[in-house]
Amino acid sequence: MTVRVDRGAWSVGAARVLASALVAAFATSALISCAARESGLASTPPRPRAVRTISKSEFRAPSGGSERAPAPTVAAATAADAPLPPAPMQPGTDPPAPAEAARIPVSVTHAGLVGQVNGRPIYVADFFEPIENELRIRGREKTRREFVQIAFPLIQRQLAELIKNELVYAEAEASLTENERIGLRYFIRQLESDVTRTRGRQAQEERLREETGLGVDEVVELERRRQLVLYKIQSEIRRRVIVSWRDVERYYRDHREEFNPPASIQLRLLTVPANDAARRRAVEQALADGFLFGPLAEEHSTMLASRGGLLDPTPLSGGIENTALTRWPEVDALARTLRQGEHGGPVVAGDLAVWVYVEQYADGTGRSLYDAQHEIENRLFQERYAEEERRYLSELFARGNMDDFDNMSYLLLDIALQRWAAPE
Repeated sequence: MTVRVDRGAWSVGAARVLASALVAAFATSALISCAARESGLASTPPRPRAVRTISKSEFRAPSGGSERAPAPTVAAATAADAPLPPAPMQPGTDPPAPAEAARIPVSVTHAGLVGQVNGRPIYVADFFEPIENELRIRGREKTRREFVQIAFPLIQRQLAELIKNELVYAEAEASLTENERIGLRYFIRQLESDVTRTRGRQAQEERLREETGLGVDEVVELERRRQLVLYKIQSEIRRRVIVSWRDVERYYRDHREEFNPPASIQLRLLTVPANDAARRRAVEQALADGFLFGPLAEEHSTMLASRGGLLDPTPLSGGIENTALTRWPEVDALARTLRQGEHGGPVVAGDLAVWVYVEQYADGTGRSLYDAQHEIENRLFQERYAEEERRYLSELFARGNMDDFDNMSYLLLDIALQRWAAPE
């Protein structure tokens, strides 16, 4: 059975196609970069004002029931004009010093709550769950200063992703047509059937509770939200991206050298003493087992080991047959028989046994616009899709209702320091 809907409507097929098509795009941190202030995070954001400091016993959300407390009110530094989230930490940008961060005041009105997005509360336990293991490991391995350098950008990325999901979901839910709601309900029924088919609902409920702490209904609802977010992003952004034939022609003309490179070849060499039978056998066995040529050259080669045996590219203006590729004619003869990505050898040259790998080879023939058109079109589409995604999320963020990003970031950093960082 297929639910047919009007243009732009939701169907089972559409949901599954969108789920696979947007996995890569969904993993980007587009919201953070699109929503950054003009000055970025290089200037330390304003500290939230103190209401009280949260204690360790309040880190977890309340348990013992599914009903949660109303969303908290977080005191924002600039409540009337809340800024967009800052960009992720850039190399060379210093987050707060550990001692300073640990004293950052926390503004909360309920235990375990960090803030809210569109009225949906952000709980400490739920927020840290995806990144808790990494923070715990980093806390054991790093000093307090190093932990802050790692934890602060990680927390900001996680918070921005959470905000993005909540805002897009609210927008998607509000904009569904009746036909789309019918298609979505059908999809959810099918999904619930798939989840419970192999074990039965009761057995699957027990298994999911044991493994994830969630029941069948909760798992289905999470998948519903995820599919709806993917569908909304796809439907909003895809229609904005247009790549014309003229765009493809212009790109090819502006990047002609990329598609018509001069003839050249770049080799990797792995050399060992010819009389070292043990090392020769070790290299031959490793190559036969499928080990990569570069790391093997780093381990065994007596030449250019630090570069994995990589030589500089050799121009082939006179043709590959008339160009000396190395200082050994025997090695050159072997290299001329190989194609890009192939290796051969060993060839005995003087007191060395030499293996050759062709890293790159351009024969100088180039590619016509006709041959390169699909690659160019895909490249332009990806670039424009990413730009439109940033623009759409920035617009959505400006319309969203949430507590101050800086306030929540510093609160979460304070909690992470107290939970996992090394003591001062």
